[in-house]
Amino acid sequence: MARGAEVAVSGHLVSIVIPCFNAGATLDETMRSALAQTHPDIEVVIVDDGSTDADTLELLRRCPWPRTRVLYQENAGPAAARNHGITASSGRYILPLDADDLIDPSYVAKAAAVLDSAGEVGIVYCKANRFGVENGPWQLPPYTLRELVIDNVIFVTSLFRREDWERVGGFSESLRRGVEDYDFWVKLVALGREVRQLDEYLFHYRVGHVSRTTGFNADRAAVVGTYAEIFRNNLEFFGRNAEILFEHRFGLYDELARYRARYGWLERVLARRSWLLRLAKRLHRLLPGASGGHRG
Repeated sequence: MARGAEVAVSGHLVSIVIPCFNAGATLDETMRSALAQTHPDIEVVIVDDGSTDADTLELLRRCPWPRTRVLYQENAGPAAARNHGITASSGRYILPLDADDLIDPSYVAKAAAVLDSAGEVGIVYCKANRFGVENGPWQLPPYTLRELVIDNVIFVTSLFRREDWERVGGFSESLRRGVEDYDFWVKLVALGREVRQLDEYLFHYRVGHVSRTTGFNADRAAVVGTYAEIFRNNLEFFGRNAEILFEHRFGLYDELARYRARYGWLERVLARRSWLLRLAKRLHRLLPGASGGHRG
């Protein structure tokens, strides 16, 4: 969608669903961005996922925001919280939003206009900025089927249809450690739904020193187990696109061979001087963005 283009007003209710766990410090700012939408028909459903922080619980008890309901559940993870909120909501279109992130006022209206006009589209998202500990554009590759087969390139704050959420059984609640949105997008694409990205920066992803994502990426066993579960959940999709996976795999082998041809001497030096290797690993951990990964 061109920048500055006139947006047709959708007549459909959009439900913004916000899982919340001890997010009292950021929730009000997130809520202000949600309620500032130019789309005329929205509701907000906050699902408290077993918060223990007194300030968060007091803020939710007061619920100082209009067009907002607060639901409670025992801690079960973001996927379960989103499913709980969507079940209790009434919107034809759903936008998940984490309790520390922000959306621009026109995001819902522009995304809903795409779903209204293109029945084949099932996922609408935009470009994103990072803020907080890191600032600047979030350099995710643009969506293609190939990119999605390899890894997640669509953040969770994307608009989709309630009927599609129902057809795939919602977010997988067993994926409590992370990337539950990847599993969900794969299932929607497997239905034949197309993906559309708005050519505007309308989503703002907060980067903290510590988050569920950083903890997940630091636990290799959890990462492997989670991606293996997503693969098993979607065998038909990944089997149909197996050539992409193997092209990517052997491409990595080629890159590794080129690296070794160019820097093999450095590896040999590091192997002989173990203290240099330990220093290199320590420096890598300190580099911004070294943890990688995507957040659900």
